[in-house]
Amino acid sequence: MSTTEFDPIKGIQELIDSAVNATGEDLDLSMAPPFVSGMDLTGLLFTRVAVGEFDMVWTVEHHLTHYDGMVQGGVVNVIADTGQSFAYATTSTVAEVFSTAEFTTRFFRPMKTGNIIDVRSRVVNRSRRLGVVETRFTQSGTDKLCAIVTGSWMVVDRDFGEAGKG
Repeated sequence: MSTTEFDPIKGIQELIDSAVNATGEDLDLSMAPPFVSGMDLTGLLFTRVAVGEFDMVWTVEHHLTHYDGMVQGGVVNVIADTGQSFAYATTSTVAEVFSTAEFTTRFFRPMKTGNIIDVRSRVVNRSRRLGVVETRFTQSGTDKLCAIVTGSWMVVDRDFGEAGKG
């Protein structure tokens, strides 16, 4: 591959290989969107990337749960959105900006504090401007399905302007 060809996987793989880890040690959030540090997603480990695929392992931490220790549903969507954005990005052949257009979430069993969850995002279909990505949350070790999030993704014209500068 020449240096002028677009390679979205290279940058994502560098992120995985760098300081991102489940313990939060040496975690560099300087390039992450502001919500990432605000939510404290240090229990989320990026593990694998391939064309149309992105995998994570999530150790559910108490601060992301209700009083009974069960995960708050919106957190599942944030994590799915993260994985889906990386999976969708790997299908790009040129630099482009895209955004979530729709999410559908189905919960099958609760996820609670201390659970280790395998999170796998897969591009189901991709056209020039629209794609569908599915994320499955399964209990590590048992492969019991906890949730499925299906997202529609759209290539957009988006100017980050001053808002993107902090």
